[in-house]
Amino acid sequence: MHVVFLRCAQSIRILLGALAMRPVNCVAFVESASCKTSASTMHSPDLLFSMEDAEVDIAATGDQVPFQQSAAAAADALHQLQRLLQPNSDVEAMLTRHVELAVGGAHRVAPDALCAVLRRLGYSAKLHESSVPLHKFKNGVRHQYITVCLPNTGSTGLSSFVVEANFRDSFCVAHPTPRFAAVLDGLPNAVVANKVCFHRAVSLLSREMALSFLDRGEDVPPWRTAHALLSRWHLSGAGTLSSGPGGCSTWERRGQAQHPAGPAGALCPANPQLAVGAE
Repeated sequence: MHVVFLRCAQSIRILLGALAMRPVNCVAFVESASCKTSASTMHSPDLLFSMEDAEVDIAATGDQVPFQQSAAAAADALHQLQRLLQPNSDVEAMLTRHVELAVGGAHRVAPDALCAVLRRLGYSAKLHESSVPLHKFKNGVRHQYITVCLPNTGSTGLSSFVVEANFRDSFCVAHPTPRFAAVLDGLPNAVVANKVCFHRAVSLLSREMALSFLDRGEDVPPWRTAHALLSRWHLSGAGTLSSGPGGCSTWERRGQAQHPAGPAGALCPANPQLAVGAE
């Protein structure tokens, strides 16, 4: 009996010893596994940067605008426009400054009002109205602009300058390419230029506009062609750069103050409203 009791006690001690050792072994195993996991995480860049790499890959494979349609491609056109539209003389720079001050922060300016302001400042300003005939519009697309005669060093002594109070708006389209949008952003709203420079600037912008339509897969509307755009300022026909509406030869011969309105131009009204919608 005593021997059986001793054997039972010995078995119980062995069992208790095994139970006492098992938690230690479990903790050691968990700690060991945890260390191995942490070490593998620290030395595995795939687990840390896989999502970032995926985002970069998605961005790289997304839709990209071709360079010729991008804003960066507009740099050359903007440089040419800047050279064409910058003042070339002191009197032209003064007229440009007076136009800028008269326009101010207005979103859109009434040409007849600006013409009246320039006349009160002493300029020989004339208001003109053009109409571009279109088959869908009975009366065509009407447009008003101003011409001013300034002294020059030529034989006539005077040169005709086009004053366009809403130049940028004349070329705005609904869905321009990034390239043409950058060109529009670089344009001043009011422009003063002689007929030759103005003609070249409008021709350049008409090409950029046509390219924007073609890149979008759209046809150029009839009123957006180069001929239609130049017709807004009576510049589409042959010989219009040296003659036509806004010529200064008659102003020099008969005197600016007494010159009556010609068939294509009209003297400005007395007190019209200048701004149409301020920013």
